[in-house]
Amino acid sequence: MTKKLIVILVMVVLLGALSLSLFLLKRQDEPPPPVPDLPDLEYLINYRDDTFGGLASVEVRNGQGEFTVLPGSPPSIPGWESLIVNTYPLTRIMDICSGLISQGLVVEEAANLGVYGLETPLAEVEIRTNSGEGTTLYIGGDVPGGLSVYVRVEGDPAVYRAARGDVSSFFQGVLDLVDKEVSPQLPDDGYGGFDFEEITLGGTLRADGVVRIVHREEENVPAGRLRNDYLISGPYETSLNLEEGFNALKAIPGIYADRAVGRAAGDLAPYGLDKPYSTASISGTLGQGLGGFSLRASKPDGDGNVYIWREGTELVYQVASSKLPWLEAGWWDLMNRMIIIPYIDDIARVEVNSPQRRLSFSLSGEGEDLKVEAQGAELDTSFFRSYYQTLLSAIYDDYAEERIPPGAQPVLEIVYHYRDGRPQDRVSFYASSSRRVLTSLNGGRPFYTYAAYITKVQTDLDRLLEGKKVLPYL
Repeated sequence: MTKKLIVILVMVVLLGALSLSLFLLKRQDEPPPPVPDLPDLEYLINYRDDTFGGLASVEVRNGQGEFTVLPGSPPSIPGWESLIVNTYPLTRIMDICSGLISQGLVVEEAANLGVYGLETPLAEVEIRTNSGEGTTLYIGGDVPGGLSVYVRVEGDPAVYRAARGDVSSFFQGVLDLVDKEVSPQLPDDGYGGFDFEEITLGGTLRADGVVRIVHREEENVPAGRLRNDYLISGPYETSLNLEEGFNALKAIPGIYADRAVGRAAGDLAPYGLDKPYSTASISGTLGQGLGGFSLRASKPDGDGNVYIWREGTELVYQVASSKLPWLEAGWWDLMNRMIIIPYIDDIARVEVNSPQRRLSFSLSGEGEDLKVEAQGAELDTSFFRSYYQTLLSAIYDDYAEERIPPGAQPVLEIVYHYRDGRPQDRVSFYASSSRRVLTSLNGGRPFYTYAAYITKVQTDLDRLLEGKKVLPYL
């Protein structure tokens, strides 16, 4: 019974396959359905025929000015050949002027062109062919819906519709097509920055003088100490902040403008660049193919925009001041606020001195084997590490116009003596206002530090000598 059922099923499958094959063969014999004819394109302008010899020129006039496009591979605008990097809109202009497709008649004779925005057109396009033929296309307002615009052709009273995408290039100006690169992008140095010899920031903004940042590689940096190859050399010498400060400098190369506003043409006064508000110059990028460059920037306007120009180039640009963190940065904004951060394993001895007490800590060993002694006794190393972190937490909190009075005695001094014999570093604190002290490194220019730091150092010194745990200041 089972064998008979299998035979019946096989016969059914074979009959089904045969029926399908016959159906497919019959379909192949039938002709395909006819493809419906597409309507002929209706052109408003058509100079594609060989009898016209191609286009000789296209002159575009709109709210941004006027310019002439000449044919070529690619097309060009006379006098702007080296400045225009995006030539696709020019190619598009020449193609549309060879043949502009109509989307339909609106009215055969317009009694009031103003209704269609054609009494004062948004753009006029004068087309000339090599055979001497030509016409002018007038482009008006948007057709409701926004996908089409009203247009008319010279000598024809009718108004038509054309696709907005076909005529959008006629609304552009020359300055929409130029390169927007203000300053060159410099290759990464492998550490998230770029190489240079010197950067100077100047301009009328910096009344106290230009800010100079030099790049000189430190040699023989002890293991574990923070490397800083960047030094602010003027108007005061101090180290560069490797985060906020260096990030501001990194924004000098690779600036791309929001728009071009005009040609410099030797007259920068209209842009406020004859006496620039801020300047930035980079020198010594020869290893990256450049000797350097200089930028001029105007004072930001009410909307936060500035004019900017790279010296030696033709174009003036506009860019948002938010893209230029160096624009108003002074040496105080760029400097490292940490006064000094010597690595603990580099220290042979550190003194903490005040008018009331002088104390010296002797350090030996490294890492887990570090030993600290004071007043003839060995201290808890972990407690001292926390205290040492407080010593390193001295920062410049504010800029000081005030100077240290002659003969003034410090209220606190921290002196670092190094194991390798290099000169000692001395951080001195002098009385000032009730909440601040004047702070000086090695007798240099003073800044303000909060007096709370002095209190913390002295209070924790007592706790440390008593064998009590201390917490870092920061």
